[in-house]
Amino acid sequence: MSAIKRYWPYLDETKLHCDYAGIRPKLTLSGQQDFVIQTELQHGITGLVNLFGIESPGLTASMAIAKHVKNAMQT
Repeated sequence: MSAIKRYWPYLDETKLHCDYAGIRPKLTLSGQQDFVIQTELQHGITGLVNLFGIESPGLTASMAIAKHVKNAMQT
């Protein structure tokens, strides 16, 4: 709790509770693959973009990924 209070000193501790943090899947279909971007072309659902397994270098390329998703949504 003290570590959180360094960032949010006025945090209401009664609002906090333990929870599941999630998982970080590693995607490997064949060979090396860091992340997957799926659009309607792959899954057939209009307006849905899936971004799976994005970590480095995907996170460092987030602006490029955002442009890619924006362009995919406009087509």
